[in-house]
Amino acid sequence: MKAKAYAKVNLFINVLDKRKDGYHALQMVNAKIDLYDDITIEETDCRGMVMIRSNDMFLSNQNNVVFDVAKYMLEAHAPEKGVNITIEKNIPFGAGLAGNSADAACIIRLMDDLFDLNLSMQEMADIGLKFGADIPYCLYDGTAIVEGIGDKITPVEFPFEGQKLLLMHPKTFISTEKVFKKGDKLGFDNGDFDMIRKAIDTKDVDLFISHMHNALQAITISENEKIAVAYEEIEEKVGTDGVVMTGSGSTFVKVFPRENASVERVIDDFSDEIYVKAYNFL
Repeated sequence: MKAKAYAKVNLFINVLDKRKDGYHALQMVNAKIDLYDDITIEETDCRGMVMIRSNDMFLSNQNNVVFDVAKYMLEAHAPEKGVNITIEKNIPFGAGLAGNSADAACIIRLMDDLFDLNLSMQEMADIGLKFGADIPYCLYDGTAIVEGIGDKITPVEFPFEGQKLLLMHPKTFISTEKVFKKGDKLGFDNGDFDMIRKAIDTKDVDLFISHMHNALQAITISENEKIAVAYEEIEEKVGTDGVVMTGSGSTFVKVFPRENASVERVIDDFSDEIYVKAYNFL
């Protein structure tokens, strides 16, 4: 069986109170784009065996969330079976695009089909949440308001079909844990979530773009010189309208109308330090 694990982008993030369990309550608007990893899964008779092959050495080491999710699915739902998993990795690691969470969510859905488990979306989301806060959303294809610790998901209809997304990825890794720790000390720069909700309710694309925000962005830029330099280049090339960091970084995205050819023309003008490409929303 084969499937695509699509990358996630955050178009809005507020960080609220830190809970007693160490997780932060969040307000987010997430969307999917047509950047994806290709995943193939095969059933074997090797009881409890999970074998992962990938062009990504991290995944091939069998010590990661994708392996853990697959192992759990076998133990809980198909203990007599094993699986071989092949992942062709295209989503950059540690870039705020939920690549490994997308892969883990895809594995849950594939194994649900492979073993005829007929799990509900809520049951699959509950499994995903055991392993990562991004996994429940990654089970969905589309735009959603995501709250709590990633467990409260409200799919929404929004007219992104008239828009494209410019993905700008400085080639550096960002530690989410360090960014949140800094935010706990200094505070988080939260945006106007009420206006984002209004934009979604009224399907007002311009209003939405003008209120895109990431409470982690200022922290990440201030803590990482390479990201700060990259952001200066992004600002110079495409401005800041419709530009926001996704996750804790290091990737920035810009939402722009499909007919705006000038944005796509600047792609070749970026330095080799930043990977830049335009994608469609799902």
